[in-house]
Amino acid sequence: MVEFALLAPILLYLVLCIPVFGMFTHSWMVVSGAARAGARAASLLRVQGSREAVARQAADQNMYLRRSDGDLVLFDPARDVQVRVQGGTVTVQVTYHQPSYLPLLSALLGGSGEAGGDTVPITAAATFVIEQGGSLK
Repeated sequence: MVEFALLAPILLYLVLCIPVFGMFTHSWMVVSGAARAGARAASLLRVQGSREAVARQAADQNMYLRRSDGDLVLFDPARDVQVRVQGGTVTVQVTYHQPSYLPLLSALLGGSGEAGGDTVPITAAATFVIEQGGSLK
């Protein structure tokens, strides 16, 4: 009986981690899609302009996760979307600060207080080749 009393909280914590990791996986898929959309939009820009602005806007439009939780900002395009144009490629990196919902989980997974709360940063990047001329047919 003593063994159960010692192991029950640990087992309960592990069981509660299952749906939280499901939320992490869903968030990672959305962040990956936003990074790909931003990189694709910037790579297809025909007019010399700000690829960075186009990439941020496309990533922002494809990021359909919660933006804030009270005072906690989970996603801010100005802070969480980085665009790098190098040679003939454009790389877009998107970060989302996923709430961990369980105490100590963000510390175990390398979370930070960067977003101002108990969050785990989920990051994805996409690199596309910049299209040169031609038509999109």
